Amino acid sequence: MQKPSNLPNKAEQRVIRQCFEAILFEQLLPYDERPAQNGWKIFTIRGKKHMYQCLGKRSAFDRVRIQGMPLLSARSGRQAFPRIKDIVEDAALSVEKSQALYAELSQTVFLSNWNEEYIRGTPSRRMLTYEQLEEAIGEGHPYHPCFKARTGFSLEDHQAFGNEAGAVFSLVWLGVKKEDVHTYYPEEEQSFLQKEFGYDTWKKVVEALCQAGGQLYDYRILPIHPWQWETLQNNELKEAVETKDVLYLGAFGDCYGASQSIRTVMNKDNPFQAQLKLPLQMINTSSLRTVQSESVAAAPHLSRWLQEVVEQDPFLHKQHDVRLLKEYAGASYEPSRYPSIMGNVNVIFRESVQSQLQSGERAVPLNALSLKEKDGSLFIAPFLKDFGIEAWLKQLIEVVVTPVVHLCLVHGIAVEAHGQNMILILSDTNWPIGVLLRDFHESLEYYEPYVKEKKSIPHFHEIHSSFKEGAVDDYYWMSSPEALRELIVDTLFVYNLTELSWQLECELDFKEDRFWNFVTVSLMRYLQRENEMNEHLHAFHLHKEKMTTESLFKKKWTGEKECRHLIRNPIQLEGMYAYR
Repeated sequence: MQKPSNLPNKAEQRVIRQCFEAILFEQLLPYDERPAQNGWKIFTIRGKKHMYQCLGKRSAFDRVRIQGMPLLSARSGRQAFPRIKDIVEDAALSVEKSQALYAELSQTVFLSNWNEEYIRGTPSRRMLTYEQLEEAIGEGHPYHPCFKARTGFSLEDHQAFGNEAGAVFSLVWLGVKKEDVHTYYPEEEQSFLQKEFGYDTWKKVVEALCQAGGQLYDYRILPIHPWQWETLQNNELKEAVETKDVLYLGAFGDCYGASQSIRTVMNKDNPFQAQLKLPLQMINTSSLRTVQSESVAAAPHLSRWLQEVVEQDPFLHKQHDVRLLKEYAGASYEPSRYPSIMGNVNVIFRESVQSQLQSGERAVPLNALSLKEKDGSLFIAPFLKDFGIEAWLKQLIEVVVTPVVHLCLVHGIAVEAHGQNMILILSDTNWPIGVLLRDFHESLEYYEPYVKEKKSIPHFHEIHSSFKEGAVDDYYWMSSPEALRELIVDTLFVYNLTELSWQLECELDFKEDRFWNFVTVSLMRYLQRENEMNEHLHAFHLHKEKMTTESLFKKKWTGEKECRHLIRNPIQLEGMYAYR
């Protein structure tokens, strides 16, 4: 058989591999799986138009890892390397949605290629500050094929507003008619904004408001991401600007830089000041990066509630050092006259990482742990060498896994602990000592029958009108504990710690089974200590041999909104009921 030629470049190879890993993991196309050597398997995949073959392995939670490049088999018997257009042709999509998927995958390749060529970075990221790491981590989502889609971003936008290039920018300020803005500030508006942005910036913004024909008794002041302003002013905001319901005031104040999530920006002049979450009218990975108004309203209430839970539970704040990046304030533009603008001109104020660290501590996003540095070694390789791989990993699991499970089992609350939302706190010797949790406004879920202090649950129907019509499972309140189980297992295990366990096996020959056995032992030890709440365990199904997980890529592949599939669970808790 003739060898294929025209090998795609490095970025396209990665996108293609992740496409096939997702197709196999989520069972998006029919395939055959037959054994090869040393646990590897040969997968033959049958699409509508093409047939493919690849070498892969099943890792923890049934994740599929492909080695090398898949091959496309032609009817003539010749083989070639598949390209993105071949893969998209096999998706069950309309022409319009096929074009959108192709554009997202192609943009991911394009921006990744640019990064590879022009972003030099530091030889080692291990000693960077948290804020520097947020800029230096450019790998993107390790599973989702559209990990750098950023629809709507040009190359110039990527350079100016992506995290990788490290560019800085000032916020754009708008004056917005008071009746159209809802504020959720902890104190009087003018005093709050002066404290947050400084008197000099506040003075410039107010002067600009007056020069634009507005006064503070008619208008509120709102910051907006500069890219968002350029995107919206000639479209969704055009009429509001023409009628002077919105006044452009200019760009003022401290310099900000993008985090990995792009829409969360960090104050580069003063890293102790709030990080701001600002909506962007773009799609990255699997979702549109707007910020819904009801989420802005709920954010301070959710943060206060969760902080109260942590403070009143010694297990969380004494035995385990769990800290929160509270979302303590926000504002949303909700004009009834321009419904298309909803969710596009909002802001959430979140505590910065530096404001929550103590002397001798440093913070690392959890997704950094599985990354490799330029010399080919793991980011955490020196940490493992200093303490021993088993000791460091056992401590990591105790610090990271147990508190999230405890919060779910004991308090009936689940948080989305994926690799950016969970931040590891390390001592100055790089020993894991605690975690920072964040991003509660979009992803916290609770099951009321299991909440200990039910009177502390925010009264959502009083917080925002959208919640009055919200059904169970629409927002934060879930109909069953299974929903909470899925959230923490998906975000903490399936699409997070599996990346670390896989890299440990590949780079250090530390078998995945050993890693997940450490997780099992840690959870069993925890269950023995905390046996008073074991009545909840069965309902959460942490012990099940098979469980459902969210199908992240299927939404792109089929256009369906809610997608799940079955996976095998490597966490073996068969003896858990002995502790009841």
